[in-house]
Amino acid sequence: MTDEGFHCLLCGDAAAPHLVQREVTGDETGRLRAVKCRACDHVQLSPPAYSLDFYEDDGQVNFVVDTYGTSIATIFDHSAIEANRRAARFSGHRFPRRGGERARVLDIGGGYGFFGAAMTRLHPDVDMLVLEPSAARAEMGRRYFAERRDPDFPPPAYATGLLDDAFVEAHAGCFDAVTAWHVLEHVADPLALLARAGRLLRPGSGSLWVEVPNLDDDLNALSPAYRRRNFMREHISYFSPPVLERTARRLFPEAEIEVAGYQRYGIFNYFHWAYFNAPQGASPDMFDGRDRWWLEACWRTTREASRTSDALLLIVHPWGRPTAAEGVGR
Repeated sequence: MTDEGFHCLLCGDAAAPHLVQREVTGDETGRLRAVKCRACDHVQLSPPAYSLDFYEDDGQVNFVVDTYGTSIATIFDHSAIEANRRAARFSGHRFPRRGGERARVLDIGGGYGFFGAAMTRLHPDVDMLVLEPSAARAEMGRRYFAERRDPDFPPPAYATGLLDDAFVEAHAGCFDAVTAWHVLEHVADPLALLARAGRLLRPGSGSLWVEVPNLDDDLNALSPAYRRRNFMREHISYFSPPVLERTARRLFPEAEIEVAGYQRYGIFNYFHWAYFNAPQGASPDMFDGRDRWWLEACWRTTREASRTSDALLLIVHPWGRPTAAEGVGR
């Protein structure tokens, strides 16, 4: 394949890449290709195309609504399920106390704010901030939580903008945890985002939590339609477990780093893709934990352990994992 002007977003290599997939979902130009870097195996779109206007107009959500018929109410319900799962990761996490100072957590690209709301409920003694580039999405979240007045989802604090140098300079070393749930794959410079996020962490104890789609999701091999759909215009990078881990180690060479599998969607959605080679419909199975737990738990545990799940969770402790005596646990 010839790809003039190609450069790998992770290693900078400019050799002609391997072609992974010729069609990209949502690409109206017909120019985008999914390719793999010959030097580091990173898979990305070429040319990488990022449009802030796309997110300001809620383009990704609108595509789901228009293509699959999913209602905004269903999207919010699914967002709440995932927010509770992610917040539960911190249920045993004891944030350090420093002379009565409150711990601080930042959620990068926090969208409507569901994770921020779930964390505000789980840790009322933590100052939670949602950083969202789309003013429209942040405002929609504010209205949603204000109208619902749901004690399980108290409204978090929002800041509208990008994780840029100005934000980092204003908040360097301020946060005990920084999260980025399905953000890294969207940006044109993933290394810069991770590096900036690392600068925000409180020295000695801060931790970084990142979730991305998994390139090694085994459903890609079982459903050609699923594979075709997964390469989409808004996802610029596609991370496998080894590439994600190498990327983190390059930026945080002294850190304790973990890359674990995480399964977002439920087993019924998985079987529908595998057997019908088609999406489940307007309300794909997310599994809210109220039924078939034994089946779901066994299936999820197996996929996550083999890191063939639909997502990956990266956890970075730049100064090593703090001990319980230091006031932090997981």
